[in-house]
Amino acid sequence: MNAPSVRVSLYVAVLAAGGAFGLLFTGDSFGGFAISDVPADRMGAFFTMLGAALVALLVGSSGRYRFVLILPSTAAYTLLVVYGWPPLFSLRGWRELFWEIGTDVYDAAGIMYMDPVPYDLAPGLFVVLIPVVMIVAAFATSATLYEESPVVSVAVLGLTIGVLSTVGFEVGTGPYFALFLVSAVALLLAAGSSGAFPRTGVMAGAFVVALVLVLPRAPLSDATVSGGLIDWTRIGTGGTSQLDVQADVGDYLTSGRDAELLRIRSEEPLRWRAGTLDYFDGFQWRDTTEPKQGYGEEVNPMVEANVVRQDVEVLDAQTDRIFGGYRIVNTSLDNAEENTDGSWSIDGYFDEGSSYWLLSEVPQPTKAQLRNAGSDYPASVREKYLQLPSTTPSVVAERAREVERRYDPATPYDRARAIERYLRYDGGFVYNLDVSYRRADTAVEEFLSEDGKQGFCTQFATSMALIAREMDLPSRVVYGATQGEEVEPDEYVVTGHNMHTWVEIYFPGVGWYPMDPTPGFSMPTTMERNAPAPQVSAATGEFGREQITQRLRRQAEQQQQTPEKRRNTPNTERNPAESAVQISVWPFVVLATALLVAAVPLTKRALLARGRPEDMYRDLVARLRDVLPPGRAVLANSPALTPTERVLLLAGAAGVEEEPFAEFARVYSDHLYSAGPSLGGARNISAAHREAVEAFQRMSLWRRALGAVNPSSLLMRARRSLAVARTRAGKSLRRLREKLHDGLRR
Repeated sequence: MNAPSVRVSLYVAVLAAGGAFGLLFTGDSFGGFAISDVPADRMGAFFTMLGAALVALLVGSSGRYRFVLILPSTAAYTLLVVYGWPPLFSLRGWRELFWEIGTDVYDAAGIMYMDPVPYDLAPGLFVVLIPVVMIVAAFATSATLYEESPVVSVAVLGLTIGVLSTVGFEVGTGPYFALFLVSAVALLLAAGSSGAFPRTGVMAGAFVVALVLVLPRAPLSDATVSGGLIDWTRIGTGGTSQLDVQADVGDYLTSGRDAELLRIRSEEPLRWRAGTLDYFDGFQWRDTTEPKQGYGEEVNPMVEANVVRQDVEVLDAQTDRIFGGYRIVNTSLDNAEENTDGSWSIDGYFDEGSSYWLLSEVPQPTKAQLRNAGSDYPASVREKYLQLPSTTPSVVAERAREVERRYDPATPYDRARAIERYLRYDGGFVYNLDVSYRRADTAVEEFLSEDGKQGFCTQFATSMALIAREMDLPSRVVYGATQGEEVEPDEYVVTGHNMHTWVEIYFPGVGWYPMDPTPGFSMPTTMERNAPAPQVSAATGEFGREQITQRLRRQAEQQQQTPEKRRNTPNTERNPAESAVQISVWPFVVLATALLVAAVPLTKRALLARGRPEDMYRDLVARLRDVLPPGRAVLANSPALTPTERVLLLAGAAGVEEEPFAEFARVYSDHLYSAGPSLGGARNISAAHREAVEAFQRMSLWRRALGAVNPSSLLMRARRSLAVARTRAGKSLRRLREKLHDGLRR
């Protein structure tokens, strides 16, 4: 299977998979690159991985020597790229090099275990990943060229890109997917047209391509690849069927915003709390609390609390979390278990139609209790909830100093309210659903910068939690839902709109107290009756008049919008949920274009699939017609031409070897004018067709590629079919008219 079209398609797919490994790295640098000053940025990693794939495909194309060369070529490339020229004649130098490699690989294991993707450029990571790239690339190349198994190559390369996309949360994978898709389809078509690849292989290959496209969205992708970590740019409780810590608010607002999730009867409107997240690594939030460990009291017994009953019905949702008002103290579920952070869950999942009741203790501390709480935090609280990643951008500390300078807060409670006020009112931040932070490792810096300051609940909650920790306030992010729409007195329906995140701050002697820094959202009165958040007016807020004017203008515009547009626009009166994902149109445009382009050659192959002599004749005529410039094929349109004349006329115009086409025309004409069909004749026609196709394949690749996607022959065939159908319909109508006329005469 050595046709040029097969090789070109295969090599493009291999390079796409190799380049995709560059997604695993950030733009940081290390001092180990040795290839002629490779740029110390992400493109440096990209070119390194692309070079590894290029070397591997050359090895995989080296015939009988490919298995002998793969290991030494992998070792040589890795050493040269990461460490430069080895000490060829120094035993001590080799010993030191191997010690350095071992240390780097050990460090890389720690990075891959502890740190999120994308990684900083570290030499040990390249020592680990370059061999993976080269083995995958060499195997895929060999599978097509020597084992004649292009489906295996497509599966290996495609699934590799799919896994990288899932691990990297699909950041930047669009071009790799598009390039892989086009090259994979071209490879399968080229392999099929060579005759060495059965038609069933095309169907199998198409299935593999489809599988690769859906892999990052597969239900098990989080559990099997991403390890349950949560991208803070999308953090929440969403997905149209899963109210889970691993799911995302953004999924609800893009595909499930109107899904009715829960129906809750409650004596008071509350925030429906599902759980908390304590550890932030600069890229993702996660829950690292351990069972039966104390991390500060949830509610101090000395704090006044109201007990509120809720009756919950699970609608279009699947979850193991018990959604309820803060703090759940009892429930009707026998298999319910209280978690370390005060949330509750069950062993298993609720089904649609499940119902339960619960009792929530809603703390009501006074302002005096909160202001007098002080900062004598337990050691476990300090260790867990004052954590900041080493990569925390300096803008977090800058915003903390700005809050202190602007408000001069006297107590920890005043500091917490000052941060909340700064983000909601005075800092110039804007609530905007149309902002997309696709690089989570830089999103904090981008959001808090002067050029940013736009986002949704996840950005506001994360920023408040980080600034609070910078100001020595223990904090955690809460995921859950706002109260929902009140459909009956004391009855609320929670939909995808209501998915939300907010913040809890720890106050000694009080417990964990909720606050919401997102503009347009506020805690229900029931939850802060004795210590309401300060209401900033135009007279007291530094930017109050401007903010209020903007909100009034936005609400006025919404009143004039259609209901569909109004559902997609932030409305502070109905507390919409926040989307952390902005759907980009161009990947779908690329995919749709690729599918349309691929549909032309696939349709041509389908028309040939029956293998009848007429199908083979039409296939050759279509191939020759489609490679000709516009207007050149008109000379073969005359209905007076015989099949032999038409084939030879087109072959001469296309500039291909005419003898195989003449032989096909001869055996096809014999078939047309023979007394009846014969098995030997069918075999001769098939063999002649195969030889003519081989002669056609010797034409330049670019002409054949353009001809493959040229729909001219399909359009002409469709026009002729319509003309025949119209003629037959006309004859049928005339016969029917004549019969009716004869009947009336009788």
